[in-house]
Amino acid sequence: MTTCPMTTCPMTTVSGCQSLPARLAFPAHVRATAVPSKRAFQLRQMHGRCPVRQAYNSTIMAAAATAEAPPASSAAGKTPLSLGYTMPGKWFEPHANAWMGWPDSGMLWREDAKPAQKQYADVAKAISQFEPVVMMANPESAAEARSYFEDTPGVTVVEIPINDGWARDWGPSCVVKDDPKTGKRVVAGTHWDFDSYGGTIKKQLGMPTQVPDWTKDNAAGRKILQHHGLQVFEAPIHLEGGSIHTDGEGTLICTEECLLHPSRNPSLGREGIEKALKEYLGLKKIIWLWKGMAGDDAITNGHVDNLACFVRPGVVALSWTDDVNDPQHEISLDAYNRLTGTPDAKGRNIEVIKVPVPYPLFRTHKEANGVHPDHIEKGFCPRIPGERLPASYINHYVANGGAVVPRFGGYSADRDAEAVRILQKAYGPERKVVNVFSREILLNAGNVHCITQQNPAPRN
Repeated sequence: MTTCPMTTCPMTTVSGCQSLPARLAFPAHVRATAVPSKRAFQLRQMHGRCPVRQAYNSTIMAAAATAEAPPASSAAGKTPLSLGYTMPGKWFEPHANAWMGWPDSGMLWREDAKPAQKQYADVAKAISQFEPVVMMANPESAAEARSYFEDTPGVTVVEIPINDGWARDWGPSCVVKDDPKTGKRVVAGTHWDFDSYGGTIKKQLGMPTQVPDWTKDNAAGRKILQHHGLQVFEAPIHLEGGSIHTDGEGTLICTEECLLHPSRNPSLGREGIEKALKEYLGLKKIIWLWKGMAGDDAITNGHVDNLACFVRPGVVALSWTDDVNDPQHEISLDAYNRLTGTPDAKGRNIEVIKVPVPYPLFRTHKEANGVHPDHIEKGFCPRIPGERLPASYINHYVANGGAVVPRFGGYSADRDAEAVRILQKAYGPERKVVNVFSREILLNAGNVHCITQQNPAPRN
């Protein structure tokens, strides 16, 4: 056994760690592939993160100073804000449809994505009770996708090439305005420069990314807008849709952990990021939270859509635990203190509704070993046994007259029921809250909200 020199690492006595591929510049004992000790796994579970991720993120920070900014907008001077657009709220603006993307990669999903496809289909069918679903799929996977929906006319499969199924993150963020000449509601879309969660910088360092080649995903957000005949605004910023939540009235919440992460937009800083968000989403105020969910640091670097969301203007639902020994408690308490009583863009003091998190969930050996054996060597993020999963009920989709919430079952079944009860009360009788099993989706650090994106409906 070798003593680990990383003094902040709880894996103090391990023969190796399978967290990262061998080519990375970490000590030999870290690069080894032997399974860590049982105690190391217990500590990893307790802290909700792989300790080697700390070194992983520190290496990114060292390279951030040399990073280049995203390309400038192709419509300089004509931003959504300057043209009177704003990003609407999800709950009171009617939707034309929901967008989703069909998963098909064994490098990302276990067992060639078959279990994930089943749960993606379940989510799409649940949403189709309330509004149509447009499912984007690679041409070679479209027939398979359609076979899941032969008895579900509310789901339409369109052939648009994608790398992965996280439509929230690479999809467009739609904005709306009322045309003063016609009196009609006009819909357009902001297309972010998606680079797979900071992949531009991570690849420069030879580090794994969620998807090593994200060109299809980055193009898909633009293509789906064009498919619907909507105007496209190209935003000059690396961003994922799951890293932001808006109230539809000019207020946005996000986390410092994600938007200020050195792999995203290090040349912009907080002020530059705020300016871009306001210009391309028509915002007036941004509320910064500290971190995302425990276990959500490795891939997304702390998306807000696992932690907090608006249920209506002035009211935020927040992932919560009373367990002071859970790392999530400190994160949730900090968010609660930052949100409670803080005025939004309209001057209302924000009210917080606490939604309990499920009991901590962890990746099993079977789940980690189910992905393609070459996924690490091909540059995909490793799947680590014992790694905490960022399970949350906040990561749900709000549809026309409904909401689709994650369900985990097992020893969290009571939490599943409590979350539905709390969210049903928060949304009111005009919206039916349903839940669907979604652990397979969670295995890739996301959930129902992450795999969906709303398309607002134009109206007269």
